Amino acid sequence: MIKKILGGMLVVLILGIGAVYFVFNKPHPSIDRPEFLVSASELITAFEENERAANDKYLGKVVEVHGTVTEVIEKQNSFVLLLGDTSTVSRVSCTLEGENDDMAYGLRAGDALTLRGICSGRLLDVVLVDCRIIPDEP
Repeated sequence: MIKKILGGMLVVLILGIGAVYFVFNKPHPSIDRPEFLVSASELITAFEENERAANDKYLGKVVEVHGTVTEVIEKQNSFVLLLGDTSTVSRVSCTLEGENDDMAYGLRAGDALTLRGICSGRLLDVVLVDCRIIPDEP
């Protein structure tokens, strides 16, 4: 009886380790090609007007957003850029990839900017993760 219990616990442990390994090593989605190009105000409006439809359209997709920086937040060795305007409470919150941190040091509120990231839905703000700053084309 004890051998069966220990064997079952071993199987569960091995499956748990396998699941954790799979989750932490799954391929990271590429953000090289955006599926949508929108302004920050268009993205915010889409979520404010119909969050369910906006989730169906944007959630988990690569979105390129252009807008005005309202705030630059540095926290735990990374940057979060907030895009939007003063007409709404919500903004687009973009968490930068580590390699883009150097580009964020010179940014200030009022700067125009284009970012590309993966939409993860809306809390108070529309959230984009794994963002990359897209340089202006000359």
